[in-house]
Amino acid sequence: MRSIVAYIRVSTEEQGSLETQREVLADYARGHDLQIVQMFEEKHSAYRPGRPEYKAMLAFLAQRKDVTGVLVYKVDRLARNLADYSAMEGMEGVEIISATEPSLAGASGRFLGSIFAVVSRLFSDQLGERVRHAAATKVDKGGLPGPATTGYVNRTDTKTIEPDPIMAPIIRTVFETYAREDVSLSALTKRARALGLQTKQCGVLGKGSLHHLLQNPIYYGKIRWGGKEYPGAHEPIISEALFGAVQARLRGGSSPQAKRQFPYRGLLKCGYCGCTITASRIKDMYNYYHCTRGKGPCAQAFLREEELSVLFHPIVEGVTMSQTQVAELLREIEVEGKRRLRDAESRASELERQSKSLEALRDKAYEDKLRGTISEDRWLEMDGRWSEKANALAAQMCALESEEGPALDEAEIAFKLLQRIPALYSRQSHEERARFLKVLLSNSSLVGGKILPLYRKPFDLVAEGLQRSTWLPVVDYFQT
Repeated sequence: MRSIVAYIRVSTEEQGSLETQREVLADYARGHDLQIVQMFEEKHSAYRPGRPEYKAMLAFLAQRKDVTGVLVYKVDRLARNLADYSAMEGMEGVEIISATEPSLAGASGRFLGSIFAVVSRLFSDQLGERVRHAAATKVDKGGLPGPATTGYVNRTDTKTIEPDPIMAPIIRTVFETYAREDVSLSALTKRARALGLQTKQCGVLGKGSLHHLLQNPIYYGKIRWGGKEYPGAHEPIISEALFGAVQARLRGGSSPQAKRQFPYRGLLKCGYCGCTITASRIKDMYNYYHCTRGKGPCAQAFLREEELSVLFHPIVEGVTMSQTQVAELLREIEVEGKRRLRDAESRASELERQSKSLEALRDKAYEDKLRGTISEDRWLEMDGRWSEKANALAAQMCALESEEGPALDEAEIAFKLLQRIPALYSRQSHEERARFLKVLLSNSSLVGGKILPLYRKPFDLVAEGLQRSTWLPVVDYFQT
């Protein structure tokens, strides 16, 4: 029985085809009296020379003279550049065997193998050119090539992006905080996490990622592509002036409003006319909050900062829970969390099955393209649809991770904190109170001397449960 090695390569987006290639190579070896003594699995592109598993295989073949062949699924799995193919072909006594293509033995076979490598490289180059051309065309029309940036979501019907209803307000708050408060980037990163800012992959942003986010002009309507900025057709999340103020700070400048802060600004809108509640320094002594009167005269009175802070007390007490309520809620969350975990694992298995089936279908179609059964244009059309479906499956997997709800220990810390909120609030400075209120509230209204709160999730459920005295909306909690 002849000894050979097997080489498998998948690109990042093709990870599901590993198992398919393993099965095909194993079947081929059994049917042709070949013994696979070592299997090398590569997860890097073959577009350019120099891959770790490929190098390891060459070193292995140099030491093992009894190994006389390399079995691959297709030649382009081995090399999409002539340099790598030539390095393999130049090894004396080693034959390249393709499980799905004509024999590469003999002079004609070696020539055919070289042609396969060159054609594969040409295909990669042409595909790259098409992708770059399509991206440039989309940018010229104000579109964003590729998936939406954090803070935006893709619209498949119009092939455009629009602000993410959850992340966009958080990003706006992050920009405003950094522009108007004397806060470090490290402290801002912690605040962003507390507000719930996440990447598109459901992960938290580190300091470096947040720094990059703050420099991205997409948030005020521009698209940076190829080192240049283009006008975008999407809706901005922030103004150009706010973006400029943040860039000034990032370059080493201080906050333009570090000496004059209005901590409660941005928390309320006017309950009479719908305008924003802003703030002014009067007599250079007191901070007063009032309607901007952007729509004309308004009945909203001026309120001193100290008076406004007192009005927030009942709002804070509206989410204060007793020890018994916390214990009961945590028990229900634990039961519901286990049930949802079982459901998520079941759905994840089904999504994995669909993903593997899709990859097998793509591999088969690619073989048909190489044989000439389907045209290049037809292949690109089908591959585009399959890529969209693969992205949709990946998005569903990401959504499954977020459906499970927070860990029980994190929930316990959060809800036990609600027992002590009034006492903590009373001891805090205006700045600390405002930071907490921005986590607690969203778009609340001020009408005369009363605040009409709009709680963020999951605090809205807490307030609702306490008001109706029928607690434990556990299913709703896991949807936050």
